[in-house]
Amino acid sequence: MASSTKVRKLLKWGPWGYRFWREAIRIPYEAAFKTPAVVEIGQYFPAAKHLKTSFSEYRREALELATGRPLPANHEIMPHQRTFFDHDKIPWKMVTLRAYGYDYPDNQAQMPLMQEFLQKHPEVVSATISVFPPGKHLRPHRGPFKGVWRYHLAYLVEELENGVTAAELVIDGKTYHLKEGDDLLWDDTFMHEAINRSDNPRIVLLLDVFRHDHPWWLAWFSKYVLFLARIGQRLKGMRKRATVKS
Repeated sequence: MASSTKVRKLLKWGPWGYRFWREAIRIPYEAAFKTPAVVEIGQYFPAAKHLKTSFSEYRREALELATGRPLPANHEIMPHQRTFFDHDKIPWKMVTLRAYGYDYPDNQAQMPLMQEFLQKHPEVVSATISVFPPGKHLRPHRGPFKGVWRYHLAYLVEELENGVTAAELVIDGKTYHLKEGDDLLWDDTFMHEAINRSDNPRIVLLLDVFRHDHPWWLAWFSKYVLFLARIGQRLKGMRKRATVKS
């Protein structure tokens, strides 16, 4: 039994697998970036101001798509993230618009406002409408790539009691409860988890924003990582799996 366990670990963590390289590329980034888990939005992602100014329009567009038809689940689009489904067997639904610089044009065409925003802001390398179902718990984990900031903008969130909402994020040991219209910019390579304690879905805009504070020696490597991610999505046929049927 012990021998078979070792074999499974080797297969999972060997240099041919996602987990090995996810951990390996953390090393230079941890050395280069000393910023905290949560940062000031205006300094690191000034384009967020437009998303807040036109919040109602962007929200309406997102909710029309995200609540009006069946959506693919995270683990169906990205099988290597199946552990997020296996944790509680509750599927995490999403509308993928861009992932690491790779566009999903069929989905973008159904959200013309966000499509225009993404065309104007190539620094936004990933964009997703996240539909987090009732009772879902995204177990504590760390993101794979420190070359981006993660941006949250809450579109549909149930308020519970005492100012607490269903958009519960725990980042680096601190709990955040976003209300509708609230946003947050943070580094998802810090340990974090998400919980929806309500009986209704929690819908938020998730963006990954390329960090403009890269040291020169690391910027080229980040762009190479994004290039490999685009190639990988193309080879794996992820556009087809992620497409929301109109």
